[in-house]
Amino acid sequence: MAEFRKAVYAGSFDPPTNGHLEMIEKGAGLFDNLVLAIGINPDKRYTFSSDERMEMLKRITRDFSNISIDSLGNQFLVNYAESIGARYILRGIRSGADYEYERGMRYINSDLNPKIESVLLMPLRQNAEISSSFVKGLIGVEGWEDVVERYIPKPVYKKILEKFNGYHNELAALLSFINAEGDQKEFYDRLLESYSKPYRAYHNIVHIVHSLREFEQVRDRADNPKAIEMAIWFHDAIYDTHSTDNEEKSAELAKEKLTQARLPQSFIDRVYQLILVTKYQKIPTEKDFQLLADIDFSVLGRSSHEESEEVGKNIREEYGWVPEDIFRERRVAFLEKLLEREHIYLTDYFRGKYEGEARANIKDEISRWRKH
Repeated sequence: MAEFRKAVYAGSFDPPTNGHLEMIEKGAGLFDNLVLAIGINPDKRYTFSSDERMEMLKRITRDFSNISIDSLGNQFLVNYAESIGARYILRGIRSGADYEYERGMRYINSDLNPKIESVLLMPLRQNAEISSSFVKGLIGVEGWEDVVERYIPKPVYKKILEKFNGYHNELAALLSFINAEGDQKEFYDRLLESYSKPYRAYHNIVHIVHSLREFEQVRDRADNPKAIEMAIWFHDAIYDTHSTDNEEKSAELAKEKLTQARLPQSFIDRVYQLILVTKYQKIPTEKDFQLLADIDFSVLGRSSHEESEEVGKNIREEYGWVPEDIFRERRVAFLEKLLEREHIYLTDYFRGKYEGEARANIKDEISRWRKH
């Protein structure tokens, strides 16, 4: 009978990076069971709580059936490994300094328990310089969101955006520009709380940030850019996959909040109408409405093949209560309807930027669902 190979991969994971994810993926292939052990040192200040780190690790390993997550606590790793029946410790080495450190730890661990073997792996070149401290060091610099996103898994990016919510400043600037009254921080916190609900796997703050970034590229093309920007903030503020009137409720919430802020009725009405466009009951013909619709669909063409697959999984997770066959049928029908259109994107700008990639991604997703 073949040996059951169980290993421990330990770290602070504060936060998990693409480098961590590479080691996790390799470890899952090498061992029958891989335990991710979150280090807890009472003398160390962590950016993310142990529960937050646990949540992020669960999200990025959801497709692995042989991975479990535990808290290492403040104990020797080799003792923890023995306590759970693991014979191997998995470690990553990114540099010569890492190697020298891990070489020393391997000998110390062998002194403590010679039955436990250390397995050292090197990351791919693109992950060799990534560490949790490196990622955190990028936060706060102008444009950090676009840079940090390259180095961390998508669920981790969502958590970072929630914790370092500099978008309060962007929304505050928007509210000041349109002379809104009231507590701007409360205004923002209400929206962030809504977009941070744990069941929002796709329709969350990451979607809003990506939409705002796309909007910045076409701001000068809009007739009423401030209304589009506000509509982006509110268009998924109410989101319940059991309901069919999320857009109407989001539009009503926008009307309520913007009325409280004593904004002009013409502006409120415009935002309200823009939000309803994202229900996609008919193809809009007015330029601002087309721009918002294209921004909302930009993810279809913006994503790589792997990212497109991740988006599909996230949307499926949001509809986890729907039986698989029914969800598959409805999702494929929606995607096929998009392909039937002469153009997925309604404006020349987005058509030139994303049309070809979007069609390829949609066809790939349809193919994946039909294989199920």
